[in-house]
Amino acid sequence: MADSVAGTALDRAVRRARTRTARDFLFFWNRGLGDIALGLVPVFARVRRDVPDARIIVVTRPELAQPFALTGADAIVTIPGLARGAQVTQNELLAAARVEPGRCAAAFEDPDVNRWLRNRRREFPPVLRWDPVWDALADRLLPAAPGIAYIGAHVNAETRQYYRYDKDWEAEAWRELMALVDHAAVRWILFGQSADPVYARSNVIDLRGRTGYLEMASIIKNRCRVLVAPDSGVLVTAFYLEGRFPLDIVSLWSDPRQGVLLQGCASPNPLLRHVPLVGRGEQARNIPVADVLAEVRTALLREN
Repeated sequence: MADSVAGTALDRAVRRARTRTARDFLFFWNRGLGDIALGLVPVFARVRRDVPDARIIVVTRPELAQPFALTGADAIVTIPGLARGAQVTQNELLAAARVEPGRCAAAFEDPDVNRWLRNRRREFPPVLRWDPVWDALADRLLPAAPGIAYIGAHVNAETRQYYRYDKDWEAEAWRELMALVDHAAVRWILFGQSADPVYARSNVIDLRGRTGYLEMASIIKNRCRVLVAPDSGVLVTAFYLEGRFPLDIVSLWSDPRQGVLLQGCASPNPLLRHVPLVGRGEQARNIPVADVLAEVRTALLREN
């Protein structure tokens, strides 16, 4: 009710910026990777539209510096050693960014992006801006191999401790799928941080823990023909990555009221095809291997 009368904190900050000389919008972000595109990129677009000369500054943990490079933020400041979920006060935020309070149109130490975007998600479709210079990053770990079709797999969202439900498919289901899609011209590429569990197959290239964010995104963009992934930051990155490149995404869902499905915005990539599969009882582990296999085979045969 208060938002409908006075506007959200973001609405009020935008109004203030229009009547003052202060143009710095300062955001602290220490949550998930996926919500950068789903939440902050639309918020940044709103600020840019309504305050064209705004300066957007982000303070975050070091591992998110590369993802924020795709958001159009004017400055990215990292706090070494910052653990995910740790909070800061507004004064600590200003100090970390080295911004004088008088220069700030707004300083958000806990951005309430879901509240700010309620009923407005489609107004500002997320786009992760890609610099063509980053295309070469795929070469370090995966040089181009003509005639090979690569299937990316994010086998574990690695976020169980942050959600009330499990987003992941079972390891045995992944193993069965990889065994069924075992062809001399096909390779599986594993993305993620943890090398557990082990998927020891001749058709698997395990890059878990071996790529930075931009390298991972470059490999998806320039090598992968298909990506199979749960609701995760990897999925969000692939879905909202700017460009024109053929990619079929088969996504695995427990809760279909989250992520890119909640956002309801098309990908900025006109060659992207997305097939979401929701598990029975809203449990991703209940998605049959046969269903995923059928979509992967369809994707490998599809012409663009």
